[in-house]
Amino acid sequence: MIVIVGIDGLEYNYVTDFGLPHLLQKKYGMTDLSEFEQPRTMVIWSSFLSGNNQEKRIMAEPDLWNFRLTKEETFLQHFKNPVAIDVPGFSQDLEQHKKERQSMKEFFDKKITVEEYDKMVFSHHEKIKKEFFTKLDSGNHDLMMGYFGAADVIGHLSFGMKLKMKIIYKEMEDIVKKATEKADKLIVISDHGMQAMGRFGDHSDHGFWSVNFPVDFERPKPTDFYKLIASLK
Repeated sequence: MIVIVGIDGLEYNYVTDFGLPHLLQKKYGMTDLSEFEQPRTMVIWSSFLSGNNQEKRIMAEPDLWNFRLTKEETFLQHFKNPVAIDVPGFSQDLEQHKKERQSMKEFFDKKITVEEYDKMVFSHHEKIKKEFFTKLDSGNHDLMMGYFGAADVIGHLSFGMKLKMKIIYKEMEDIVKKATEKADKLIVISDHGMQAMGRFGDHSDHGFWSVNFPVDFERPKPTDFYKLIASLK
């Protein structure tokens, strides 16, 4: 089984500083985001899925978060029984995304605490993790992609709090550890990293990647993964 663990906002420097072996795998590095004008979540994940830079297409949409690729536009088309859980640009829960944006506004308006915000984020995270593990354990899919947004969503309000983020990264490490038990080929990928802005966080100009098998690139673009993944079928 090929397993892709997509982790939004996973920062290379934190992964290496924290020394998380399952996230690092056999080969790892930063991704090159220079083909994009800005490191936007929807743009990068859609480009990763399709193997083509989708920035102009998405930014022409009235609401970029409503953008959806068809299966035939993604590497999923090359597999017999693929599944992609909560992935931006394809299968993301848009109501949850709206809730996260509204809750962030409420935090800055001092209507909720950061603890209430975090609780909302982790409630969805646990739901997605349960679905991911259930499908992983079933063995029914030749390709599985799970998307986990908590490192980004929590990071926007807390990335400068390194100890707190270490707990979040350990949670992602545990998910990948579970995936290693089932995956023949495992790819960990982020859209972008994060950089501290005081206690808060903003998108950085690089992402993170790692694999458990040999590859011949060092600093790939997100669009470079399409051919790699399709070749693994």
